[in-house]
Amino acid sequence: MDEKIDFIRENYNDFEQLLTQLVAFRSVSNNDDDMTDCIEFLQELLVRMLQATVSVIRTSGAPTIVANVAGQSDETVLFYGHYDTMPSGPIDLWKTDPFNLTFIDGRYFGRGVGDNKGQLLAQILGIYTYKKVYGNLPCNIVFLIEGEEEKGSVNLPETVEQLRTSLLRKVDLAIVVDGSINQGGDHVLRLGNRGVFGFEISVVTGKSDNHSGNAGNIMDSAAGKIIATLSKLYDFTEHKVMIPNFYNGVPQHAEIDLNSLMKLPYDQNKIMTQMGLKEIPSKIEFYERLMYQPTFNIAGISSGYTEKGLKTVIPHTANVKIDCRLVGNQSIEAIKQGIEKKLATDLNSGEVSIKYLVETPPSTTKMSDSEVNLITSAIETATGSVLVEPVMAGTVPNYVWTNILKVPVVTIPYANYDQHNHAPNENLTRDNFIDGIKISYELIKIFE
Repeated sequence: MDEKIDFIRENYNDFEQLLTQLVAFRSVSNNDDDMTDCIEFLQELLVRMLQATVSVIRTSGAPTIVANVAGQSDETVLFYGHYDTMPSGPIDLWKTDPFNLTFIDGRYFGRGVGDNKGQLLAQILGIYTYKKVYGNLPCNIVFLIEGEEEKGSVNLPETVEQLRTSLLRKVDLAIVVDGSINQGGDHVLRLGNRGVFGFEISVVTGKSDNHSGNAGNIMDSAAGKIIATLSKLYDFTEHKVMIPNFYNGVPQHAEIDLNSLMKLPYDQNKIMTQMGLKEIPSKIEFYERLMYQPTFNIAGISSGYTEKGLKTVIPHTANVKIDCRLVGNQSIEAIKQGIEKKLATDLNSGEVSIKYLVETPPSTTKMSDSEVNLITSAIETATGSVLVEPVMAGTVPNYVWTNILKVPVVTIPYANYDQHNHAPNENLTRDNFIDGIKISYELIKIFE
C-alpha cells in the first residue's frame, strides 16, 4: 500500500480547488498588479496546512514570502517558487479564460498554472501530504516565494542578503522548482542554468513623425536608425555578437562533458513538432546550443506605422528589447561596458539611449555523486524516470543561493515541456501536477 498515493487520491478534489483559487489571482508582474490577495492566500495556506511561521518581507517591488516549517532534525531544505506571472497577452489567442482554471483533455489551462503557481502549490501539497501521513517532518523546511521572478528577480539578491543571517541562516540545500521537464517526457534534475541579461535601446530622431514626402532625405527614420544600431551589436549574416568582451567566459568545446549530453534523449521529429520548427540541429549540437552557447535575441521591436495599408510617415521614435542568455563565466558588467563602448558615438549624440532591464548571472553547483544519486532516486521513485542535465537552458536566479547563501542548489521542474509558459494557452497536465506533489513528498523522505 502506498500511503501517499491514497492520501493524494482522497484529497485531490480539495487540491484542485486550491489550484483554481491560486490561478484566479491576477498577480502579473509587468502590470504592477496588486499582489495582496495572492500573498494573503498563500500565507493562510502555509499556516493552515503546514503550521508554518510565515513572514512577508517587503522590498522596493513585490513582497517575498518566507515560511519556516519545523522538523525533527537540524537539517534545513529551502524550496523556491514564485507567485507572479507573465501577462495573459491577446485574449483571442486563448481557448479559455486565462484567469479561470479550465480542465481540458488531461490539462489545466490558465495563466501561471505551469509557471509557477501549479509547481509552487505542488511543493506545498507534497510537504503537506508527508506531514499528514507521518505526523512530523524529518527536516526543517523553508519556503521562499518571491513575486518578481518574471521581472528578473530584481530584489531577490538584496532580500537573500538581508535574511542570510536570520530566517535563512540554517539552510543546507536549496531546491528550485521551476521550468519544464525534458521534451521526451522524463523528469529531470538540473545542476546549473543559463543566465539572462536584458536591455532596451530607444532611438529618437526628431520631435514628431513627419510626412515622408515632406521630410524624406531630410529627417532620419528612427526605424532605420535602430536597425543600424543593432547592426553594430550583432552580425545578422554570420550570427555573431559584435559586443566587445561578450564571448569571454563562454565554455570551449573541450570543456563540455559530451558523455552527459549523449545520455539525454533526442527525438528530432518530436522536438520539431513541439517547437513548431522545420529543422533543428543534430543531438550534440542541439544540447550544446541550449546549454553552453549564449544567445542574442530580439524579443520585440517597434517603430512607425504597422496597421493595415500604408501610411507614408517617417517615424521619430523606435524601441527594441533584447535578451541574451549567458553561459559559463560570462560577465554582465563586462558586456555592459562593451555595449557602451561600441555605441559610444550614438549614445553621445543623444539620439540613442539604453536601459538595462534584467541582470541574472549563470549558475552552476557542485554536488557529490552520492548526493546527486539520492535526489535522482527520490524523483525516480515518484515518477518512474529521471535524467540529469548539467545545465538548464532557461534562467532561474540560482546564483543567489550559491553566491550569497553559499549553499548547493538544484533545479527540479514539475511542469510538462509543452506548458506554453509566457504564451497563450499556458497549461499544466494533471499527471505533472500530481507528479510534482509526489516528488516533493519523496524529496523529504531523503532526510529520514
